[in-house]
Amino acid sequence: MGNLGLSHLKGYLDHVVLVACVCGASGCATEEKASGAPDRLRVAGVVLKWRAGDRAANYENAERLIREAAGHGARIVCTAESFLDGYSIRDTSLSMARFRALAEPVPGGEYCSKLQRLADELDIHLIAAISEREGEKVYNSAILIGPDGEVLGRYRKRYLWGDERSKYAAGTSFPAFATPYGKIGMMICSDRRQAAAMKELVANGADLVFCPAGGGFGQDNDRVVAERSKEGKVPIVFVHPVKFLVTGRDGAVLTSELFGDSLDYEEGRAVPGAVHYYDLALPLRARH
Repeated sequence: MGNLGLSHLKGYLDHVVLVACVCGASGCATEEKASGAPDRLRVAGVVLKWRAGDRAANYENAERLIREAAGHGARIVCTAESFLDGYSIRDTSLSMARFRALAEPVPGGEYCSKLQRLADELDIHLIAAISEREGEKVYNSAILIGPDGEVLGRYRKRYLWGDERSKYAAGTSFPAFATPYGKIGMMICSDRRQAAAMKELVANGADLVFCPAGGGFGQDNDRVVAERSKEGKVPIVFVHPVKFLVTGRDGAVLTSELFGDSLDYEEGRAVPGAVHYYDLALPLRARH
């Protein structure tokens, strides 16, 4: 990771620590107490409905929710899978040229740059799941941006699913990236069904895993995510257009919250998304 400025770190240490958490439909309600050392980490999921192919609208809606999350004390904010292009790969009539145009380089892309400036302004870590273009290839990626606006790392989805294989290139590894809270790893949607994914993340030192997703979100999903947490003894934060789920390192479901039942934005819907929160205990992983 890049260097985290002293002002950013001081701002975090001076921030009130969220110590009592009661989760409901809108996330976690908390009590606050002042403390010189943090013992809780507030994470937030941007549970946003997709607008296929409409990057401008998706970004506008996501930015509003990311700002809301930061305003309510979230230190790490995560989007759902392919939030920017609205998982446009579902449109089988979409040409490869058009699909490639909906992706962008990391760093350097128009919206990647906007996300970097936003993380810098809000002083947060931001995990943004987007379609990434590198040369002629397109990846289903998640990027980790630090509170100084620098891209700390990226993950490219390895275990592609169904029609994804027709246009996306597969990633090759499951890295983990250092932050002041511990090392953060990422997996995307169908990766969660592979025990090998968590095994590699743990081998690379992951203390906390984020899983932007856009596929299944029912009870079977909760069971699978919980299994991965238990196997790796690592919490997982799962963020989806319909669901926000957090599982503990013992495999317990800490919170499982729904926002409607549709992946896509419905015309006339007043609210296209919501922010859900959870306060994780620090340290993130037991040390032996």
